[in-house]
Amino acid sequence: MSKFFSIRWKISGLFLVSNIVLGVVIALLVSNHVRQTFRNELIERGRTIGHNLASNSGDLILNEDKVGLRYLIANNMNFESLDYILVHDSEGKIIGDNFNGQVPKSLQVEDLSAINKKESSQVLEVPELNTSVYDLWVPVEEGLIGYIRIGLDTSYVRNVVNQTIKVILLSVLVVTLLGGMFVFFLGGQLVKPIIYLTRRADEISQGKLEQKIELKTHDEIEKLAEALDRLRESVKIALKRLEQQQSLKM
Repeated sequence: MSKFFSIRWKISGLFLVSNIVLGVVIALLVSNHVRQTFRNELIERGRTIGHNLASNSGDLILNEDKVGLRYLIANNMNFESLDYILVHDSEGKIIGDNFNGQVPKSLQVEDLSAINKKESSQVLEVPELNTSVYDLWVPVEEGLIGYIRIGLDTSYVRNVVNQTIKVILLSVLVVTLLGGMFVFFLGGQLVKPIIYLTRRADEISQGKLEQKIELKTHDEIEKLAEALDRLRESVKIALKRLEQQQSLKM
C-alpha cells in the first residue's frame, strides 16, 4: 500500500527544496563574482604599491643602498594582506627585502630570462610561509634597473569569499525557515476545502444526498465543488427514478 503524503507537506517540501537549491546556486554565482572582484582589487592594490616603490627606488637600487631600501620597504608593509616586498636588481639579485636577509628559498630567482619585462602576476606557493600568494613583478625603468616584487596573501580573498558564502547561506536558511512556516500555514488553508470535498464525496458514496455542496474559493476548487454538487443532484434524481420504477413494479 502506497504511503499517504498530505498536499500541505508536499507544498512545504517543494518550497524548502527549491529554496535550498536556489540558495546554493546564488551562493556559487555570488562567491565566484566576489572572488574575481576582490582578487582584481587586491592585485590592483599590490600594483599601486609596486608603482609607488618603483618610482622611489631607482637611485637606491643603482647605489645598492640596502638601508634606504629597507626603510622604504618598511614604510609600505602596512597593508594587511601583504606578505613580502622584494627588490631585485637587473640581474635578479635580491638587494632589499622584509625578511632581514633570510629570504625563503622558494622566492629566490636564479634566472630572470623567464620574467616578463612588463608587469606580471602569478599564484605562487610559498611553503616556508605556509601559504600561497599573488606574486607581482613591477619593473623599474622597464627592468633596466631592477624589479619590485610584491607578495599578496591569497587567504585574504579566500576569507572574504568564505564570509560571503556564510552570509548568503545563513540568509537563505532564515528566509527558508520563515517562508516554510508561512507556506505550511498557507498550505493548510489550501487543503481545508479539499478535505471538505473529500468528506462530501464519501457522504455521497454512502447515499447522503440531501445537503447541498457549497464552497466559495473563487478558483478551480470552487469549480470542482460545483461539479461534485451536480453529481450529487444527478445521483439523487437517479435514485428517485429507481425508487419510482420499483414502486410501480410492486
